Amino acid sequence: MVHGSPKITLEEGAPPLLRWYDACRRPFPWRETNDPYAVWISEVMLQQTQAARGVEYHRRWMRAFPTLRSLAEAEDEEVLKAWEGLGYYSRARNLLRAARLLQERGFATLPASFEELRALPGVGPYTAAAVASIAFGLRVPALDANGKRVFSRLLDLQEPVDRRVGEKTVLSAFERMLPADRPGDFNSAIMELGATLCAPTSPLCGECPLEFLCLARLRGSALERPVLSRRTKSESLEGLLAVFVSGDRVFLRRRPPAGLWANFEEFPWSAPPAEQESPLTELARRSDANCGGEVRCSFTKWRLRLAVRIVRLHSPGDLEAVNGRWANPSELAAATLPAGSGKIRERLFGEGIIPPPPPS
Repeated sequence: MVHGSPKITLEEGAPPLLRWYDACRRPFPWRETNDPYAVWISEVMLQQTQAARGVEYHRRWMRAFPTLRSLAEAEDEEVLKAWEGLGYYSRARNLLRAARLLQERGFATLPASFEELRALPGVGPYTAAAVASIAFGLRVPALDANGKRVFSRLLDLQEPVDRRVGEKTVLSAFERMLPADRPGDFNSAIMELGATLCAPTSPLCGECPLEFLCLARLRGSALERPVLSRRTKSESLEGLLAVFVSGDRVFLRRRPPAGLWANFEEFPWSAPPAEQESPLTELARRSDANCGGEVRCSFTKWRLRLAVRIVRLHSPGDLEAVNGRWANPSELAAATLPAGSGKIRERLFGEGIIPPPPPS
Protein backbone atom coordinates (compact mmCIF):
# COMPACT_ATOMS: atom_id res chain seq x y z
CA MET A 1 0.00 0.00 0.00
CA VAL A 2 1.28 3.48 -0.85
CA HIS A 3 0.62 6.91 0.71
CA GLY A 4 -1.50 5.28 3.40
CA SER A 5 -4.36 4.85 0.93
CA PRO A 6 -6.04 1.49 0.28
CA LYS A 7 -6.70 2.58 -3.30
CA ILE A 8 -3.07 2.81 -4.46
CA THR A 9 -0.74 -0.17 -4.38
CA LEU A 10 2.65 -0.96 -5.90
CA GLU A 11 1.04 -3.44 -8.26
CA GLU A 12 -0.68 -0.53 -10.01
CA GLY A 13 2.66 0.76 -11.19
CA ALA A 14 3.29 -1.91 -13.83
CA PRO A 15 0.77 -0.84 -16.53
CA PRO A 16 1.75 2.86 -16.70
CA LEU A 17 5.44 1.96 -16.54
CA LEU A 18 5.11 -0.46 -19.47
CA ARG A 19 3.10 2.07 -21.48
CA TRP A 20 5.82 4.64 -20.91
CA TYR A 21 8.50 2.11 -21.88
CA ASP A 22 6.71 1.18 -25.10
CA ALA A 23 6.54 4.85 -26.08
CA CYS A 24 9.91 6.13 -24.87
CA ARG A 25 12.48 3.33 -24.77
CA ARG A 26 15.78 3.96 -26.52
CA PRO A 27 16.33 1.84 -29.66
CA PHE A 28 19.28 -0.37 -28.69
CA PRO A 29 20.17 -3.41 -30.86
CA TRP A 30 19.77 -5.90 -28.00
CA ARG A 31 16.17 -4.73 -27.63
CA GLU A 32 15.42 -5.84 -31.17
CA THR A 33 15.91 -9.53 -30.38
CA ASN A 34 15.08 -12.13 -27.76
CA ASP A 35 18.10 -14.27 -28.71
CA PRO A 36 19.42 -15.42 -25.31
CA TYR A 37 23.02 -15.23 -26.49
CA ALA A 38 22.70 -11.63 -27.74
CA VAL A 39 20.88 -10.60 -24.55
CA TRP A 40 23.59 -12.21 -22.41
CA ILE A 41 26.38 -10.41 -24.27
CA SER A 42 24.61 -7.06 -23.86
CA GLU A 43 24.02 -7.53 -20.15
CA VAL A 44 27.65 -8.44 -19.48
CA MET A 45 28.88 -5.50 -21.55
CA LEU A 46 26.59 -3.05 -19.76
CA GLN A 47 27.79 -4.04 -16.28
CA GLN A 48 30.51 -1.37 -16.45
CA THR A 49 29.64 0.48 -19.67
CA GLN A 50 27.01 3.10 -20.47
CA ALA A 51 24.37 1.80 -22.84
CA ALA A 52 24.94 4.41 -25.56
CA ARG A 53 28.65 3.59 -25.63
CA GLY A 54 27.98 -0.14 -25.69
CA VAL A 55 25.95 -0.07 -28.92
CA GLU A 56 28.85 -0.21 -31.37
CA TYR A 57 30.76 -2.70 -29.20
CA HIS A 58 27.72 -4.99 -29.17
CA ARG A 59 27.28 -4.73 -32.94
CA ARG A 60 30.97 -5.48 -33.60
CA TRP A 61 30.90 -8.39 -31.17
CA MET A 62 27.84 -9.94 -32.79
CA ARG A 63 29.45 -9.63 -36.22
CA ALA A 64 32.63 -11.31 -34.95
CA PHE A 65 30.94 -13.95 -32.75
CA PRO A 66 27.29 -14.24 -33.85
CA THR A 67 26.56 -17.48 -31.97
CA LEU A 68 27.52 -19.25 -28.79
CA ARG A 69 29.45 -21.79 -30.86
CA SER A 70 31.47 -19.13 -32.69
CA LEU A 71 32.47 -17.62 -29.35
CA ALA A 72 33.36 -21.00 -27.84
CA GLU A 73 35.63 -21.79 -30.78
CA ALA A 74 37.35 -18.38 -30.84
CA GLU A 75 40.94 -17.83 -29.75
CA ASP A 76 41.49 -16.06 -26.44
CA GLU A 77 43.34 -13.19 -28.14
CA GLU A 78 40.48 -12.66 -30.61
CA VAL A 79 37.99 -12.30 -27.78
CA LEU A 80 40.17 -9.94 -25.73
CA LYS A 81 40.84 -7.81 -28.80
CA ALA A 82 37.09 -7.53 -29.49
CA TRP A 83 36.63 -6.43 -25.86
CA GLU A 84 39.43 -3.86 -25.95
CA GLY A 85 38.28 -0.48 -24.64
CA LEU A 86 35.53 -1.85 -22.39
CA GLY A 87 37.88 -2.61 -19.50
CA TYR A 88 37.38 -5.15 -16.72
CA TYR A 89 38.68 -7.90 -18.99
CA SER A 90 37.65 -10.64 -16.59
CA ARG A 91 34.17 -10.18 -18.11
CA ALA A 92 35.45 -11.22 -21.55
CA ARG A 93 37.37 -14.16 -20.13
CA ASN A 94 34.27 -15.33 -18.26
CA LEU A 95 32.16 -15.06 -21.42
CA LEU A 96 34.64 -17.31 -23.18
CA ARG A 97 34.80 -19.78 -20.28
CA ALA A 98 31.00 -19.96 -20.09
CA ALA A 99 30.62 -20.44 -23.87
CA ARG A 100 33.13 -23.30 -23.89
CA LEU A 101 31.51 -24.89 -20.86
CA LEU A 102 28.05 -24.76 -22.46
CA GLN A 103 29.37 -26.17 -25.73
CA GLU A 104 30.96 -29.06 -23.84
CA ARG A 105 27.57 -29.75 -22.28
CA GLY A 106 25.83 -29.75 -25.65
CA PHE A 107 24.02 -26.39 -25.42
CA ALA A 108 23.42 -24.50 -28.66
CA THR A 109 22.51 -21.36 -26.68
CA LEU A 110 22.05 -20.41 -23.05
CA PRO A 111 19.95 -22.56 -20.70
CA ALA A 112 16.38 -21.43 -19.95
CA SER A 113 16.79 -21.69 -16.19
CA PHE A 114 17.71 -19.00 -13.68
CA GLU A 115 19.66 -21.52 -11.59
CA GLU A 116 21.67 -22.81 -14.56
CA LEU A 117 22.37 -19.28 -15.76
CA ARG A 118 23.47 -18.26 -12.28
CA ALA A 119 25.98 -21.14 -12.20
CA LEU A 120 27.85 -19.90 -15.29
CA PRO A 121 31.24 -18.17 -14.82
CA GLY A 122 30.84 -14.46 -14.26
CA VAL A 123 27.03 -14.52 -14.10
CA GLY A 124 25.61 -12.95 -10.96
CA PRO A 125 21.99 -12.70 -9.78
CA TYR A 126 21.24 -9.59 -11.83
CA THR A 127 22.62 -10.90 -15.14
CA ALA A 128 20.93 -14.29 -14.67
CA ALA A 129 17.60 -12.60 -13.94
CA ALA A 130 17.91 -10.22 -16.88
CA VAL A 131 18.60 -13.04 -19.36
CA ALA A 132 15.97 -15.32 -17.82
CA SER A 133 13.25 -12.66 -17.98
CA ILE A 134 14.11 -10.94 -21.27
CA ALA A 135 15.04 -14.02 -23.31
CA PHE A 136 12.85 -16.68 -21.70
CA GLY A 137 9.97 -14.75 -20.11
CA LEU A 138 10.65 -16.00 -16.57
CA ARG A 139 9.17 -13.88 -13.77
CA VAL A 140 12.35 -12.98 -11.87
CA PRO A 141 13.33 -9.43 -10.83
CA ALA A 142 16.58 -8.08 -12.31
CA LEU A 143 17.79 -5.68 -9.64
CA ASP A 144 20.71 -3.44 -10.60
CA ALA A 145 21.83 -0.01 -9.37
CA ASN A 146 19.09 1.68 -11.41
CA GLY A 147 16.43 -0.55 -9.88
CA LYS A 148 17.73 0.07 -6.37
CA ARG A 149 17.53 3.81 -6.93
CA VAL A 150 14.01 3.68 -8.39
CA PHE A 151 12.55 1.52 -5.62
CA SER A 152 14.39 3.28 -2.81
CA ARG A 153 12.67 6.48 -3.98
CA LEU A 154 9.28 4.85 -4.44
CA LEU A 155 9.51 3.59 -0.84
CA ASP A 156 11.46 6.62 0.47
CA LEU A 157 13.74 4.00 1.97
CA GLN A 158 16.02 5.21 4.76
CA GLU A 159 18.00 1.96 4.98
CA PRO A 160 21.23 1.75 2.93
CA VAL A 161 20.19 0.06 -0.29
CA ASP A 162 23.60 -1.61 -0.66
CA ARG A 163 23.21 -3.46 2.63
CA ARG A 164 21.27 -6.69 3.20
CA VAL A 165 18.20 -5.19 4.92
CA GLY A 166 17.76 -2.39 2.41
CA GLU A 167 18.30 -4.62 -0.61
CA LYS A 168 15.83 -7.17 0.75
CA THR A 169 13.19 -4.44 1.18
CA VAL A 170 13.73 -3.17 -2.36
CA LEU A 171 13.67 -6.68 -3.82
CA SER A 172 10.39 -7.43 -2.06
CA ALA A 173 8.78 -4.31 -3.56
CA PHE A 174 10.20 -5.18 -6.99
CA GLU A 175 8.71 -8.67 -6.84
CA ARG A 176 5.30 -7.29 -5.89
CA MET A 177 5.22 -4.92 -8.86
CA LEU A 178 6.69 -7.37 -11.39
CA PRO A 179 3.85 -8.61 -13.65
CA ALA A 180 3.41 -12.21 -14.74
CA ASP A 181 3.19 -11.10 -18.37
CA ARG A 182 6.07 -9.14 -19.94
CA PRO A 183 8.51 -9.58 -17.02
CA GLY A 184 11.45 -8.95 -19.33
CA ASP A 185 10.02 -5.68 -20.61
CA PHE A 186 9.23 -4.65 -17.04
CA ASN A 187 12.81 -5.30 -15.93
CA SER A 188 14.06 -3.33 -18.94
CA ALA A 189 11.61 -0.53 -18.13
CA ILE A 190 12.93 -0.19 -14.59
CA MET A 191 16.49 0.00 -15.95
CA GLU A 192 15.39 2.57 -18.55
CA LEU A 193 13.57 4.66 -15.96
CA GLY A 194 16.65 4.76 -13.72
CA ALA A 195 18.92 5.62 -16.63
CA THR A 196 16.79 8.42 -18.07
CA LEU A 197 14.22 9.98 -15.71
CA CYS A 198 15.05 8.72 -12.21
CA ALA A 199 18.65 9.92 -12.47
CA PRO A 200 20.96 10.17 -9.44
CA THR A 201 21.31 13.97 -9.23
CA SER A 202 18.65 15.44 -11.52
CA PRO A 203 15.49 13.28 -11.46
CA LEU A 204 12.74 14.37 -13.85
CA CYS A 205 9.94 13.53 -11.44
CA GLY A 206 7.27 15.44 -13.35
CA GLU A 207 7.76 13.14 -16.37
CA CYS A 208 7.90 9.88 -14.41
CA PRO A 209 5.10 7.35 -15.01
CA LEU A 210 5.43 6.24 -11.36
CA GLU A 211 5.19 9.73 -9.85
CA PHE A 212 1.80 8.88 -8.33
CA LEU A 213 3.45 6.06 -6.32
CA CYS A 214 6.63 7.80 -5.24
CA LEU A 215 6.92 8.60 -1.53
CA ALA A 216 10.24 10.42 -2.02
CA ARG A 217 8.56 12.68 -4.56
CA LEU A 218 5.71 13.34 -2.14
CA ARG A 219 8.07 14.09 0.77
CA GLY A 220 10.69 16.01 -1.22
CA SER A 221 13.48 13.54 -0.43
CA ALA A 222 14.26 12.21 -3.91
CA LEU A 223 17.80 13.64 -3.93
CA GLU A 224 18.48 11.95 -0.58
CA ARG A 225 17.66 8.51 -1.99
CA PRO A 226 19.11 6.01 -2.28
CA VAL A 227 20.99 5.93 0.99
CA LEU A 228 24.35 4.18 0.57
CA SER A 229 26.70 2.78 3.19
CA ARG A 230 30.02 4.51 3.63
CA ARG A 231 32.56 3.25 1.13
CA THR A 232 36.32 3.44 0.87
CA LYS A 233 37.35 6.34 -1.32
CA SER A 234 39.65 5.72 -4.23
CA GLU A 235 43.27 6.77 -3.77
CA SER A 236 45.19 9.01 -6.15
CA LEU A 237 48.69 7.97 -7.16
CA GLU A 238 51.36 9.50 -9.34
CA GLY A 239 53.85 7.47 -11.32
CA LEU A 240 55.68 7.00 -14.59
CA LEU A 241 54.94 5.26 -17.89
CA ALA A 242 57.86 4.45 -20.18
CA VAL A 243 57.70 4.27 -23.98
CA PHE A 244 60.88 2.71 -25.36
CA VAL A 245 61.32 3.45 -29.09
CA SER A 246 63.82 1.97 -31.52
CA GLY A 247 63.31 3.08 -35.10
CA ASP A 248 59.61 2.55 -35.81
CA ARG A 249 59.20 -0.10 -33.12
CA VAL A 250 58.13 0.20 -29.48
CA PHE A 251 58.69 -2.13 -26.54
CA LEU A 252 55.69 -3.87 -24.97
CA ARG A 253 56.08 -5.57 -21.61
CA ARG A 254 54.07 -8.71 -20.91
CA ARG A 255 52.49 -8.88 -17.47
CA PRO A 256 52.76 -11.97 -15.24
CA PRO A 257 50.31 -14.88 -15.79
CA ALA A 258 48.42 -14.05 -12.58
CA GLY A 259 47.19 -10.85 -10.98
CA LEU A 260 46.24 -7.51 -12.49
CA TRP A 261 45.73 -7.69 -16.30
CA ALA A 262 47.25 -11.17 -16.36
CA ASN A 263 49.25 -11.93 -19.54
CA PHE A 264 48.38 -8.56 -21.09
CA GLU A 265 50.94 -6.51 -22.96
CA GLU A 266 51.46 -2.87 -21.98
CA PHE A 267 53.89 -0.01 -21.86
CA PRO A 268 55.93 -0.40 -18.64
CA TRP A 269 54.71 1.77 -15.79
CA SER A 270 55.04 2.16 -12.04
CA ALA A 271 53.02 3.89 -9.34
CA PRO A 272 53.73 2.37 -5.88
CA PRO A 273 51.96 0.76 -4.12
CA ALA A 274 49.65 -0.13 -7.05
CA GLU A 275 52.62 -1.11 -9.25
CA GLN A 276 56.16 -1.24 -7.94
CA GLU A 277 59.21 0.12 -9.72
CA SER A 278 60.82 -2.21 -12.25
CA PRO A 279 64.18 -2.13 -14.09
CA LEU A 280 62.32 -0.65 -17.07
CA THR A 281 60.83 2.30 -15.24
CA GLU A 282 64.10 2.89 -13.38
CA LEU A 283 65.90 2.93 -16.74
CA ALA A 284 63.40 5.50 -18.05
CA ARG A 285 64.01 7.73 -15.04
CA ARG A 286 67.77 7.60 -15.57
CA SER A 287 67.68 8.05 -19.34
CA ASP A 288 67.71 11.21 -21.39
CA ALA A 289 64.00 10.87 -22.08
CA ASN A 290 61.57 13.21 -23.78
CA CYS A 291 58.51 14.30 -21.87
CA GLY A 292 55.38 12.83 -23.43
CA GLY A 293 52.84 14.59 -21.25
CA GLU A 294 50.77 12.46 -18.92
CA VAL A 295 48.07 9.83 -19.02
CA ARG A 296 45.28 9.26 -16.51
CA CYS A 297 43.53 5.98 -15.84
CA SER A 298 41.94 4.11 -12.96
CA PHE A 299 41.31 0.59 -11.73
CA THR A 300 39.93 -0.97 -8.52
CA LYS A 301 40.65 1.61 -5.79
CA TRP A 302 43.41 3.51 -7.61
CA ARG A 303 43.27 6.68 -9.71
CA LEU A 304 46.55 7.12 -11.56
CA ARG A 305 48.32 10.10 -13.09
CA LEU A 306 51.35 8.82 -14.99
CA ALA A 307 54.07 11.03 -16.43
CA VAL A 308 54.97 9.68 -19.88
CA ARG A 309 58.66 9.36 -20.77
CA ILE A 310 59.69 8.55 -24.35
CA VAL A 311 63.09 6.85 -24.42
CA ARG A 312 64.85 6.30 -27.76
CA LEU A 313 67.24 3.36 -27.75
CA HIS A 314 69.89 2.79 -30.40
CA SER A 315 70.33 -0.85 -29.37
CA PRO A 316 67.09 -2.81 -28.89
CA GLY A 317 69.15 -5.59 -27.31
CA ASP A 318 69.33 -3.48 -24.14
CA LEU A 319 65.92 -4.91 -23.20
CA GLU A 320 66.41 -8.53 -24.26
CA ALA A 321 66.34 -9.82 -20.69
CA VAL A 322 62.89 -8.34 -20.03
CA ASN A 323 59.70 -10.34 -20.60
CA GLY A 324 58.28 -8.53 -23.62
CA ARG A 325 58.80 -7.81 -27.31
CA TRP A 326 59.54 -5.10 -29.83
CA ALA A 327 56.39 -4.39 -31.84
CA ASN A 328 56.27 -2.79 -35.28
CA PRO A 329 53.36 -0.44 -36.14
CA SER A 330 51.06 -3.24 -37.36
CA GLU A 331 51.81 -5.40 -34.32
CA LEU A 332 51.26 -2.44 -32.01
CA ALA A 333 47.90 -1.71 -33.64
CA ALA A 334 46.82 -5.35 -33.27
CA ALA A 335 47.92 -5.72 -29.63
CA THR A 336 45.30 -5.88 -26.88
CA LEU A 337 46.29 -3.22 -24.35
CA PRO A 338 44.85 -1.98 -21.04
CA ALA A 339 43.20 1.43 -21.12
CA GLY A 340 46.21 3.55 -20.14
CA SER A 341 48.52 1.93 -22.68
CA GLY A 342 45.76 2.11 -25.29
CA LYS A 343 45.63 5.90 -24.86
CA ILE A 344 49.39 6.11 -25.36
CA ARG A 345 49.18 4.01 -28.52
CA GLU A 346 46.63 6.45 -29.97
CA ARG A 347 48.95 9.32 -29.09
CA LEU A 348 51.99 7.66 -30.69
CA PHE A 349 50.12 7.12 -33.95
CA GLY A 350 48.28 10.44 -33.83
CA GLU A 351 51.42 12.52 -33.26
CA GLY A 352 53.50 10.58 -35.77
CA ILE A 353 55.99 9.31 -33.18
CA ILE A 354 55.29 5.85 -34.62
CA PRO A 355 54.05 5.75 -38.24
CA PRO A 356 50.44 4.49 -38.39
CA PRO A 357 50.10 1.08 -40.06
CA PRO A 358 48.40 0.86 -43.44
CA PRO A 359 44.63 0.19 -43.22
CA SER A 360 43.84 -3.51 -42.95
